Amino acid sequence: MTALNPLLAKVFRGVLDARFGTDTSAPVFERDQKTSVHFYVPTTASVIYEILGSIPLQPNTLVFVDMGSGKGRALLVASEFPFTKIVGIELSNDLHRIAEENVKRYKPASQQCAAFDLKCMDALDYSYGDEPFVLFLFDPFGREILQNIITNLEVSLKARPREAYVVYVYPQYDDLLQKSSVLNRVRAGGLRWRPWSQYVVYTSSTATGRDHRAREKPSPLDVGGRTAP
Repeated sequence: MTALNPLLAKVFRGVLDARFGTDTSAPVFERDQKTSVHFYVPTTASVIYEILGSIPLQPNTLVFVDMGSGKGRALLVASEFPFTKIVGIELSNDLHRIAEENVKRYKPASQQCAAFDLKCMDALDYSYGDEPFVLFLFDPFGREILQNIITNLEVSLKARPREAYVVYVYPQYDDLLQKSSVLNRVRAGGLRWRPWSQYVVYTSSTATGRDHRAREKPSPLDVGGRTAP
């Protein structure tokens, strides 16, 4: 793993990291990954808040699953929503260890879920439980791997129909989700001139028809009207 030098790391440090002593902002280049994913860049925190705030979460019902969780920024933000459990799946052992430390440090007063389950593993080997869930993807895979991820997801939802949401940020392979027989797109957002902020939200057939109106939720990352990266 190639990390930034201390000066550049300080430049990339966001409000979240400065406030809680976490390390989620600085990009990292992985030289020894087995997949096509080599470069870690975190999702913008405000985008995660916007997306999760638009999902009609029933308290302590859904599991949050982040595939390609990196240093864990999405996991930290998700902990401020009423999930029953938060799962992070990361192939890189280095990023996995950083995420574990970040989870220990992140203790905001607004935290609603502290049940973290961080797994250092290949996302293709992940087995969904019987619980309803939110699957979070920030452009973590190439086209072929994403297709396999969707296939595994479809097998699970067909075997055990239940409420499920798929969040895909920077959705360059959205056509694969559009072809799914068990998913329906219910929301799209983000600015065209900021492609990293664009996203789509899908639900399983059992979740379709629920109220998908966005709910406003203040972010602890917003300071003086400015949002951290």
